Order: sequence, then C-alpha cells, then structure tokens
Amino acid sequence: MEIRTTFNKKLSDLQDHLLGLASMVDKSLRHSVHALKSRSHIMAQEVIRQDQEINRQRYQLEEEAMMLLATQQPVLSRDLRLIAAVLHIAGELERMGDYAKGIARISGMMAGNPPPLAMVNLEKMAEKTGIMLNHALDAFLAGDALRAQAVAQEDDEVDSLYNAIYRHLLDLMFADNSQVDLATLMLWAAHNVERLGDRVTNICERIIFVETGQIGESSNSPPTA
Repeated sequence: MEIRTTFNKKLSDLQDHLLGLASMVDKSLRHSVHALKSRSHIMAQEVIRQDQEINRQRYQLEEEAMMLLATQQPVLSRDLRLIAAVLHIAGELERMGDYAKGIARISGMMAGNPPPLAMVNLEKMAEKTGIMLNHALDAFLAGDALRAQAVAQEDDEVDSLYNAIYRHLLDLMFADNSQVDLATLMLWAAHNVERLGDRVTNICERIIFVETGQIGESSNSPPTA
C-alpha cells in the first residue's frame, strides 16, 4: 500500500509539472498572436526567449517520467500508458511552443500591419486552439476518453478558419501584388496556428489510448471503456 501511495504521489507531481508546461505554451501562443497583431517587437522577443524555458521544462519532465519508471516500477498497464502519455504530450507541447516562436518571428518580418480580416480569423483560430488544449488536459486528468475525442473533433473549426484565411489571402495577392510578401507571411503564421490544432488532436488521441488501450485516429467511432 505504501509503495502504491508513493507512486500515486509522484505521478500526481508529474501531471502537475505537465500542466505547468501546458500553461507556459498557452501563454506563449497568446503572446505570439498579440505580437503579430500589435507589431510588438518586445513581446515577440519574449516569446522567443520563453521557448528556451519550454524546451528545458520538456526535458526535465522526461527525466522525471523515466525516473518514475525506473524507481517505482508500475505494474498496471494503465500506469505504463499514463507515463508514456506524459512523455508524448510533453513532446507535443514543446512542438507547440516552437510554433508560437515561429509566429513571433514572423511578426518581426512583417513590413506592415496584418490584413485585418485574416488577423481576425487567426485570432479566432488561436483562441479555439487554446480552449481545445485546456479541455484536452481536463480530459487527461479526468481519464475521459469520450471527452478527448470530442475535443479532437473541434479541430474541424480551426481548419475551417484556416481555409477561410487561405482563400482571403490568395484573393488579396491576386488583387494587389504589392501585398504578396505581407500576405505570404500572414499565411505562414496561420499555418502555424493550424498545426497547433493538429498537435492538440495528437494529445487527444494519446489520452484515448491511455484509457482504452486502443490506437487509432480520433475521428473513428467513439471509444469504449
């Protein structure tokens, strides 16, 4: 019983660390989009610096997870899947931090203000992605595979917004070739946000695996417990 109690405490600490990393990534996403909209060089540089800390926290999490496996030797298959999920999710979060850094760098490359309509939709994409991330982590903590699947399906909304931005920016470039460079950079930024949604979907698929032991796309039929 004491061994199990110790394991549960260390596992809880590991999950708390993961939530802390997710919070850092969510903050970087919001700040990168704000830097893009406001053309704030200071905020963009802060996002770029923060990415180094995100990377450091990711590898620290991995060390903690491996130490837990080595010292506590969990015997339940769900325990093993859960620790493996922490490792996987930490990697997804670190990649999301890279996308936020990419948006921050793009903001520094722009020679003018972002096209207004594209900026509005990009903000909607980023907001939706942040909500999805928080809901996915809620599902992870609750061990709720059905909720994780529902969150993953919300990525369709992110994709729709990206497609709207893509069409709008193409029209803008065809109508005014002086806008090509600016529109291209904006399209790169939107693509980064779209990829953030894909990463959240990957996290959801890992949660489903933890709870069901089933590996598959999140768009498949609802998981069974």
